[in-house]
Amino acid sequence: MVTETRLFSMSQDGQSRDVVLREFATRVACAGWLDGAVPRTVIHVGTGGRSAVTVETARGLAVAAHERSPALRLEVLDPAGHDEAWNGFSRLAVDPDDTVEVSALRGVALKVPRVWFEPFFLITVAAVHPDRRWRIGGVLQAQAELLAYLNPGAPASVLLCEAHRLGAPDLAVAWGAHGTGEVWWTASPSDVLVDGSVAHAAGLDPRDLPSIRAIARHELLEAWAEAESGAAGLRGMGRGAVWSSLLETRERGAAAARRVCEDVNLITRNLRKVPHALRRHLATRMRARASV
Repeated sequence: MVTETRLFSMSQDGQSRDVVLREFATRVACAGWLDGAVPRTVIHVGTGGRSAVTVETARGLAVAAHERSPALRLEVLDPAGHDEAWNGFSRLAVDPDDTVEVSALRGVALKVPRVWFEPFFLITVAAVHPDRRWRIGGVLQAQAELLAYLNPGAPASVLLCEAHRLGAPDLAVAWGAHGTGEVWWTASPSDVLVDGSVAHAAGLDPRDLPSIRAIARHELLEAWAEAESGAAGLRGMGRGAVWSSLLETRERGAAAARRVCEDVNLITRNLRKVPHALRRHLATRMRARASV
């Protein structure tokens, strides 16, 4: 039986970072994970934990995709980047005035980029870093950053699930550093599988990661046995579960308070309509009697 490779990782292992990164990009292409990158590809560079390695990784994948398809239209979405970092590449920006409103989980109305409904191949590159809300920040968090910018104050779990539902990448890439400073990379067509492999390498059950747990409430996830080949040596990377639980509880409380306020406003508006409705009803009855 032949098993399709769904995830692989590479580490620097004492070699030049540029050399290993080129090999990593080549392996991604050889796995067939860039085959769909035509005619338009968008490379999204995550903001959380962003550094020079994030840009180098994104540029390496951009070069590999362009070499594979010279006619490719390639755009870079890097909210925290400067133009000089992307000389020779077209830039794409998230415009708050160019959005579509959708109904998300719990009936929350969210603005999402209109570009998400256009046909293109999406590559998301994210730096793995400790995060108070999600314990470990990675690809899933990077996707939610765009919606957080467009929907300030919205529940983080709703933003993350909606970003995964509507804006999940066709290729997810995460990178991090060992204690020695050497870099590793992990790639997969599945954003959840990438973040799950990072959690496993950090000594956590992937389902204990708040981001994956949030998504698991709404969809069936892949078997985690595949994630065991992820980056190694990350124990201690994740933030404590207590902080994450406290933030999640505060988030739920704020969402509940917001729903109560919305209900009170709705009831108030409806009650204000009652006198007008009664006056109209009485006027109608009086006209009916007068015509008799």
